[in-house]
Formats: sequence, C-alpha cells, structure tokens
Amino acid sequence: MRYLRTLLFLAAADFLSLFIGLTLAGSANPLIRVISAICGAGIMICLMASLALKTAAADLRAERTSGGKTPLLRPAGMAVTALIPPLASWLILRIGAFDFYRWHKLINGWFIQIYNMINPDAGSSALTDGQIWAMLPLAFVPAAVFGLFYVLGYKGAIDLEK
Repeated sequence: MRYLRTLLFLAAADFLSLFIGLTLAGSANPLIRVISAICGAGIMICLMASLALKTAAADLRAERTSGGKTPLLRPAGMAVTALIPPLASWLILRIGAFDFYRWHKLINGWFIQIYNMINPDAGSSALTDGQIWAMLPLAFVPAAVFGLFYVLGYKGAIDLEK
C-alpha cells in the first residue's frame, strides 16, 4: 500500500503540474516560464514532502505502539518507488529507440517547463547527448525530496504533531 500511495502522489503531482505548465506554456515571456517551472516543481516537492512527513509520523506512531523499530527498507522502498517512473522515462529517452521526448515531458510533468527550457522541441531527434544527460539529475529529485523530508520528520527536525 505504501508503494502504491507513492505512485498515486507522483501521479497527482504530475496532473497538477501539467495543468499549471500547459496553462502557462503558451506564453513566450521568460518570466512566466520561470514562474511556471517553479510552480510545477513546487507542486511535486510539496506533495512528496507531505507524503514523506505523513509516512514518518505514521511510522513513529507505529513504533510507539508496537515498541519495534521501523525497518529502513520501508521508507527506502518508497523513495525507490518515487525514483522508478522518472528514471525509467529518462532511460527510455536515452536509449532513443523511438520518439519519446514528448512522453518524457508528460510523465515528468512537474519539470515540463524546465525540459522546455533545455529544448523546446517535442521530438527526440532535436535533443543532443548533452541535453539528455542534463535531464538525468531531475529524475532523482522526487526520491531525494521524499528521503530528505522523511528523515527530517522521523528525526524530529520538522514537528509532525499538530
């Protein structure tokens, strides 16, 4: 259930980010594009941080009631689950078996404006190797956000009680 919830949060972030990104995509104004990029990435960051903090709070509650420690593989597995769609998408783009760039942008909707800043074309043939490699670090962001906020919530750096 944890892993499915991670995928659902990623999908929600994708849809919300695409709504914002595609709504503002018609503007040629660089300021609007930067604002759209910040909003799209911010949506994903907020949703993944929220999931991580909720998971950390639930794990701490479960530890108090059961007396046992939460296995590290549970939150690590959720981080890996958050890594799978963007990394698999990047790998398919990198292999270049077919024209996948437009789908890569949609699968990673939270970075659609950043991808458009790297290369605004929709076709994979317009991408250089350097541009494809520049997209790789973005694939790790959802997992890194989840991991960071889970650790911060679990260690008590962020107050989980309301």
